[in-house]
Amino acid sequence: MIDLPPAFVCEVVKVHDGDGPLWCRNGVKVRVAGIQAPDYESAQPCRIGRANYVCDNRRAAASQRVTQRLTLNKRLTCQPVDRSYRRIVARCILPDGRSLSCAILAAGAATRWDSYWRRYRMGECR
Repeated sequence: MIDLPPAFVCEVVKVHDGDGPLWCRNGVKVRVAGIQAPDYESAQPCRIGRANYVCDNRRAAASQRVTQRLTLNKRLTCQPVDRSYRRIVARCILPDGRSLSCAILAAGAATRWDSYWRRYRMGECR
């Protein structure tokens, strides 16, 4: 059994990718539960190859911008559901009461990661 902290408030000060981590003012790093966004790491194979070959990180950047718009400098209420690396995986609620995972999905910035969606009992998006 994983020892998880209680629900907490995350004032977001930095966003790495469309699904996190989100850096909270208090130092906690949050991975958004149940979704998978394009990320800069997935572009890694294109870094290996040919001269004059440039990675296309436009999808990752667009996803990151959506999550920044939704979260940056806002206070989210987050319920931890797991740990991943040195991050807390959490279901977070935006100040307007919407699920952050659902808002990112609705904006087209990520896809639902079904196995984790079920594991974390994410429910339905409205």
